[in-house]
Amino acid sequence: MKIKKFLTGLFLCFALTFETSCITKFIWGDKSYDEEIEQFFVGADGRSIALIGTNYHYVFSDNSGLLKNVLSLKQKSVLAINPKKTHLKLDKNNNIAGDFVLEGPASILPREDLRALRSWGFEPDRKDLMTVKIKLVGRRYAPRYLGQNVGKLNEFYTLQIYYSDSNLAKDVGKAAITPVAVTLDAVILVGKAVFYPFTF
Repeated sequence: MKIKKFLTGLFLCFALTFETSCITKFIWGDKSYDEEIEQFFVGADGRSIALIGTNYHYVFSDNSGLLKNVLSLKQKSVLAINPKKTHLKLDKNNNIAGDFVLEGPASILPREDLRALRSWGFEPDRKDLMTVKIKLVGRRYAPRYLGQNVGKLNEFYTLQIYYSDSNLAKDVGKAAITPVAVTLDAVILVGKAVFYPFTF
């Protein structure tokens, strides 16, 4: 009887894993590649973010204003990026969109931050985990050397980039050269805004 229950449980576990994988592929695409993020830059307006990867650069905007609100919180390193829950999908024109997910224990957040997050509609789950999902839209760019002024993160993040077209993973030629240029104290998104290094 115990063996039967064990086998049933094992089957359900595999079925759930398979179903979750299928749903992810259906929504985000049936292929993906890993991108190691070396640095984050946040726009002075608080609505833009640039991710500097080893293979590509990604520049996003947040039209909801939620990113700006999160950046205004007093917390430092409590909310961290969850690479497994962050889903970004690329199309054939190098447009990219998806969910940028930050998580952390609610119990060690400053009280002001917790009140603010609740006022924005976020509540910790039963395990004390606060999850903030930010919808971003942007573009993927071919990288270029940014010089010695670009610091590296203490901890690199590896994000999965989903796509459907097989040519997207390696076809750098279709991606415009990154508009990011580094100065001594900031990063210029050419023709648009000033960005500054940032660590969540």
